[in-house]
Formats: sequence, structure tokens, C-alpha cells
Amino acid sequence: MKTIKIMITTVIVAVFSISMLTAQNNQFYRIHVDHVYPSSSDAYEKISKRLADLAKENQEEDGWNVLWTYDNRVISITPVGGWEDLGKDFMPKTRAKLGDDKFAEIFGEFDKHYDNHYDYIITLSNELSYMPDGMTTPKGQNYRKNMVLYHKARDGQKIAEIAKKFKDLYTKKGSKSHYRLYFSGFGNTESYILVSNAAASPLEFEKQSDENRKLLGEDSRKLWNELMQYVTKIEYTEGHMQPELSYSPAKK
Repeated sequence: MKTIKIMITTVIVAVFSISMLTAQNNQFYRIHVDHVYPSSSDAYEKISKRLADLAKENQEEDGWNVLWTYDNRVISITPVGGWEDLGKDFMPKTRAKLGDDKFAEIFGEFDKHYDNHYDYIITLSNELSYMPDGMTTPKGQNYRKNMVLYHKARDGQKIAEIAKKFKDLYTKKGSKSHYRLYFSGFGNTESYILVSNAAASPLEFEKQSDENRKLLGEDSRKLWNELMQYVTKIEYTEGHMQPELSYSPAKK
């Protein structure tokens, strides 16, 4: 059993290291998902707020952002710099202050409010994202509309090429509809790209989308049809970022 565990760990490290080498200047994120019981939303939110407050109180070095989706998934998004970050202790200063038993009790409370949880890695592509004002989303734009485009693994390069054409079109037209583009990574069962749009509200997003369709016109429709040759299915996720449940360490 120990030998198998070492082999699996070696594979994880190798895969992640290769991804790091091939994704120049991109940002990796560890995604943790809890599918919370609807009846437990208030209790889960209370525990999450306590965790964020403890991180702030103890000045933890690593932060996270929380997206709460309309289907009651709570998605914690943590930037990672490399495979070694995956093995780091979570909130070590808080653990040291509270002690292992009390620290574990917090997560025991979390466990009461969902059946299962899981983790995976995604990669933010700076090259293929359209964020002309910078990669930071303005404050107040907490609504998210995410589009997940699944594709066969062998078609990844074609998908990336078309994504570059889309960014060039948005840039040429001076579109006001900014977006981030992510690639699926380790822990995902299928290959996909995720396109994330931010807005102040669903109504504001729909207004921007309508204006963008008119701006991009027929060129956008042609690119979409080209992209659809390689897409196997599409999923949409809506939700809101939760700043009060998130934690951003103080800048040094």
C-alpha cells in the first residue's frame, strides 16, 4: 500500500510539473467544492464566515475566494504557485493557536452540511483571457456567469487557436465584455475550457451581452460555429462571489 501511495504521489507531481512548464506566466488554482444542502445554507455560511475571520485575525499568508452558485455549490478558489503548494498545511497559524482538536472541530461542523466534497486544478490563461484593464475584477462586480465548453482531449490545441481568434476580435472591436479563460487540469474527469464573466448583477450582464453581440456581429457568429465543431457539450454556472466568506492576506 505504501509503495502504491508513493507511485500515485509521483504521478501527481510529474503531471503538475509538466503543466507548470507548458503554461507560461499562467496562474494555477486549486478548486474545492462543497455541494451544500439547501437547508444548511445559513449554518454553512456562519461557519465559513468564522473561518475567514480566523484567517484574518491570525494573519494567515494564503488566501482564498468563495463563489456560491445558484445550485448551492460553494466553490473555494485558492491560487497555487506549484505542486509543492498542494501539500502545505491549511491555516497553520490558526491551527497552532487553537490546537489540533479545536481546529478539527471547525471542519467537523462543515462536514454536517454536505454528502461529499472534491478538489481539482484549473489554469487561468493570461494569453487567452480578455481583460484589457488588468486581470483584477473591479469591486462590486460579484455576479458570475461561467460557461464550460467540454471537448475531446485531442482537440485542445484547436480550441486554444479559436479562443485566440475570439480574443483578437474582442480586442479589435474594443469590447466592454471582459472575460477570463481557464483550462481544466489535474483532478478533472473531462477536458474543457471555462469562460468566466463578471458583472454587478444578472441584469447588467444581460445588458452587456446584448451590446456585445451587436458589436461583434457576424464575425462572432462565424467563430462560434467554428468552435462548435470541437465542443461536445456546454454547461453554464451562475452565482455570486462572497467577499465576506473569502480571505485576502495583507499585501507585504
